[in-house]
Amino acid sequence: MTPLYLSRAAAAAALCAGALASAPAAHAWTRISCDLSGIVDSLPATMRQYRTDGTELSQVMFRLKVKAAQVPDGERADGDCAQLVSRDVDVVLENVAARKIQKGKPLKVRYRYDESLGQSLATKYELAP
Repeated sequence: MTPLYLSRAAAAAALCAGALASAPAAHAWTRISCDLSGIVDSLPATMRQYRTDGTELSQVMFRLKVKAAQVPDGERADGDCAQLVSRDVDVVLENVAARKIQKGKPLKVRYRYDESLGQSLATKYELAP
């Protein structure tokens, strides 16, 4: 490679980095992480899928009536978790035993939303620690 080519590549990289840094905030990805505490409002339903290689994907679905929501320590939230309080949320947990979820019992789940992952992967729930 010639020095001229290297300097052009460096200039192009600097120009690209400057353009990304100057992009308006409206083009930034939204990321939210919230711990949701509430009461399980429906019986859990289990769905199992089997991949062609024989592995199993198990999902437990239920409705949670949210009583409290807060941003966990050390987590990022571009938005406010308060919008989820006093709402019924449909929760899908992967690879969790349905017996851990009981209707009428309190439960704490971690809600994560990352717009940069695409529509089908943006929302994820996990049992909160």
